[in-house]
Amino acid sequence: MKELQKKIETTLAAYRGRWGMVILNHSNGQHFSLNSDMIFPAASMIKIPIMYEVMHQAAAGKIDLKQLLTVKDELRVDGAGILKELRPGISMTIRELVTLMIILSDNTATNMIIDLISMSAVNQTMEHLGLKSTVLRRQMMDFAAAAAGQENETSSEDIVRLLTIIYDNAYLPADYGKLMIDILSRQQVRDKLPFFLPEEIVIAHKTGTLPGVEHDGGILFLPGGPYIICIMAADLPSNVEGLQLIAALGKVIYKHFKS
Repeated sequence: MKELQKKIETTLAAYRGRWGMVILNHSNGQHFSLNSDMIFPAASMIKIPIMYEVMHQAAAGKIDLKQLLTVKDELRVDGAGILKELRPGISMTIRELVTLMIILSDNTATNMIIDLISMSAVNQTMEHLGLKSTVLRRQMMDFAAAAAGQENETSSEDIVRLLTIIYDNAYLPADYGKLMIDILSRQQVRDKLPFFLPEEIVIAHKTGTLPGVEHDGGILFLPGGPYIICIMAADLPSNVEGLQLIAALGKVIYKHFKS
């Protein structure tokens, strides 16, 4: 990992801001970390813990992934996603809402899921799993709550731990882990870690964006892997720089491990 560390440090030298990252070779346990426990506004990365809690409750029989929920007009919020563009009153299964929450980062779907499973349940489960810095405090697009200090938070260390738990099927029946990885692998927002990767390379991941904040984390499937990665950046002069940084690091990581 020392050679990779040098390549990463060279890349970071061209950018401004603060960042935290973890790169784990799941096959042999080797890893590189930088500010891994640094806490960041979670942005849409918090949707991975939310997805996990949905599966946790489904496995316990508390909810049914086939259950239909109605997208009422008053539930629709701006920002990422497609539900705000569709007619009010449409019904979707919980599984469909989770899929939209991840692959399109749909904020309306996310808030509906939060209402269903509760913030406290997400936080209790993340604490039980050993995530030290991850907390869900507000719904998506609730900027008044964020301004009042109720920001969702996480760290690259926590996200890699959670993705590892998902990959290992550590606590849930295997079907739920496979489903989460399948959903993550169909991610349609590909402007960061996978930007320079060949189309055939599979990466099951989730991004996050706020003003001055850019994140991406997921599982990169290569012959020597899988590699579980999370890169978080904040205090950026512009979001474009964050996109460029994470895309550049994705290219560095891919080239290093593919050989």
